[in-house]
Amino acid sequence: MSIGATAVKPTVEPRAAVERFLKHMAAAARKTFPAWQKKLIEGLDDCKLSYDAQYALIDAHPIEDYYFAGVVALEAAKIRRLFAPDEASELLSLIAEQVDAVAERKDRIVSDLLFFMVGRVEQAAHVDQQKMPHDEVVRALLQRMGVDRSEEMLHLMHAILYRHELGEPLALGVPQWWQMFRTKYSLAGKLENSWVSSPATPSPAARKAPRRAIALM
Repeated sequence: MSIGATAVKPTVEPRAAVERFLKHMAAAARKTFPAWQKKLIEGLDDCKLSYDAQYALIDAHPIEDYYFAGVVALEAAKIRRLFAPDEASELLSLIAEQVDAVAERKDRIVSDLLFFMVGRVEQAAHVDQQKMPHDEVVRALLQRMGVDRSEEMLHLMHAILYRHELGEPLALGVPQWWQMFRTKYSLAGKLENSWVSSPATPSPAARKAPRRAIALM
């Protein structure tokens, strides 16, 4: 390679990238869910709930599926920042198309909650960059369980230390997948970084045929 030359990244089809992303997020969710669930139950134990009421709360919600949605949302919320608008739209659309099946659900509980949380994380970052994405996900998960509508549990929404502990498995156990992907690969058929400068007339080099996509391992 000549001095000053830029290494060409291998390309990956968007669908293959999303399939691998969701596979890794599912693995991260399985690994970190026990610690998250343990901390959740510890918080509920401190509330003035009867055993039957606590059991009914846990039984009424697919908590593991909610948590998986939160894990995916943490990383999916970075996509619009890391990719050009058309790339981001395609990736998010593919996530919406695939995520419920990965969670082995026939409804849209996971995808609906996922994109609600993505919106929350993106909005929080726009308003205050000091807000932690995992804390926004924790707040959304507690709200989905109705914690904010229960007099006995409402204090958990405002317990900063508890939310911090509940967010720890998310903050520490979810890999920064899309950032690592961008470091190693480009999306097939796309011109990397073309969205930054957006030249009015593509250069001859930009008109080259897209490189063959590789299988993402």
